Amino acid sequence: MSMNVNATGQNPLATGADLSNGSTNPRIKALEQKLQQLNNEKKKAVQEHDEEKAQKLEKEIQELRKQIEQLKQKEKQKKQRLEKSQSENSSRLAAAGRDALHEWYG
Repeated sequence: MSMNVNATGQNPLATGADLSNGSTNPRIKALEQKLQQLNNEKKKAVQEHDEEKAQKLEKEIQELRKQIEQLKQKEKQKKQRLEKSQSENSSRLAAAGRDALHEWYG
C-alpha cells in the first residue's frame, strides 16, 4: 500500500492538512500553513520527549483548526447566499422575459 506524501516527505493527513479544500481565501491558506508549521514543531517536540511543549503546541493546533473551520463555514455560507441570489435573479429575469414575450405576441 502506497502512502500519500507531500513535497516535504510528510503524510499531509498526519499534519492535519485538508486536501479537499479548494479555498482561495488567503487567510485560510495562511492559517493552514501555520497549522502545518505547528504540527512539524509538535512532531519535533515529541521526538525530543518535550511533553510540555508538545501539549502547548497541541492546544495551539486545536485552536487554529477551530479558526480554520469557522472561516471555511463562513466562506461556505457566503457562497451559498450568493448562489441563491444568482438563482433568484435568473428566475426573475426569465419571468420578465416570458412576460415581455406575452405582451409582444399577446
